[in-house]
Amino acid sequence: MSAFRSNGLDGLDTGELALSVLRTLPAAAVLVFDPELRYVIAGGHTLQRKGPGAAELEGQLAAEVLAGERWETYEPLYRSALNGETRALEIWSADDTRCHLVEVGPLRSEEGEITGGVAISRDVTPRKHAEESRRHAQERFELVFEEAPIGMALLTPEGRWVRVNHALLAITGYTREELLGKTLEEITHPDDLSSDLEYLRRLLAGEIRHYEMERRYFHARGHLIHTVLSVSLVRDRQGDPQHLIAHIQDITERKLMEERLRHLAEHDPLTGLYNRRLLERELAMQVARCRRHGEDAALLVLDLDSFKLVNDTYGHKAGDELLKAIAGELQRRLRGTDMVARLGGDEFAVLLPGTGPEAAPTVAATLRDAVASCVVEADSIPVSVTASVGISSIDRHAAGAETVLMDADRAMYAAKGARQHSRRGLG
Repeated sequence: MSAFRSNGLDGLDTGELALSVLRTLPAAAVLVFDPELRYVIAGGHTLQRKGPGAAELEGQLAAEVLAGERWETYEPLYRSALNGETRALEIWSADDTRCHLVEVGPLRSEEGEITGGVAISRDVTPRKHAEESRRHAQERFELVFEEAPIGMALLTPEGRWVRVNHALLAITGYTREELLGKTLEEITHPDDLSSDLEYLRRLLAGEIRHYEMERRYFHARGHLIHTVLSVSLVRDRQGDPQHLIAHIQDITERKLMEERLRHLAEHDPLTGLYNRRLLERELAMQVARCRRHGEDAALLVLDLDSFKLVNDTYGHKAGDELLKAIAGELQRRLRGTDMVARLGGDEFAVLLPGTGPEAAPTVAATLRDAVASCVVEADSIPVSVTASVGISSIDRHAAGAETVLMDADRAMYAAKGARQHSRRGLG
């Protein structure tokens, strides 16, 4: 051991000083060996707590201390140090309970010659357990992410896809490469962007922790898909936005079912026109607008003359065909802002926004002509009917929607009576 000692300043024994330092190193063992691979210095708290002490190791050959399989592991490290190399290896105990990081390198004289080697061993078991826990957590995340039954994605705060799972690819129809090459904005319906951008701004600003909303996306084939989007934000240790986590659930089938149910609730099944319930709702809103803003509007009620005779003579199938033909013709003659509904049986109603009392009679005459022009064949016989029309004007002084409808209905019956009286007079 004297080869590693010398006198320093003021006669200080630097070898003894080095040993003192080595013996106080926390959580580490330091072993210095000579060219014959014999330990000449040993120290560190690890040696004091476990196994042979420093005094017992010094002077022994490493091959005797590290016998059997252990020496097979350590010998290449020690010999590489004598060749001027520095190497490191993580070595687990025989029972796999402890892991040590062993770093071995050459020990050189002041002239640069290799005079031996030094091995430093540190217990890294806690770190390895933490790494193992992180690895297991990552594996669990990978499994949950990829096999989740709903779409999942990681995105940058700017909305570019970072990672997507199988379910999201199935929902959108894109391949992984296609979707990763796009932004979330690119596949979003334009009408849904503004509200989402506001929520995203608030999320990044820390005003909210997450948000959820319905969103429409363009499928890879071009059609729209309806989804529920839930977004949360992952921040780094400094609190800066790192990733967005998005959960996307496909609700297209549900939305289609809701749309079908809503259509059935608001439309007449035979003609496809709006039904009485929706007309009454729209009429109430129109009356409210007229009262509040002074708008003008009109409601027409049409009743088909002698329609019962068509059913009795030619059958209900012919009557139904005639009703559908009349419904289609009324829609063609009206503006896009007008509303035509079937009240039931052979009675229709037309709501005319922005139509004053002077213009309403002209529209009524047009619709009478439209009804009269509709002809269907029953047993090769042309069948048609006429219509009687009642008008009720709506302005800021209008009564309630129910009263407006009753006034138009009474006006229709008055018009029907006048037509019948006129025909009898002509007869």
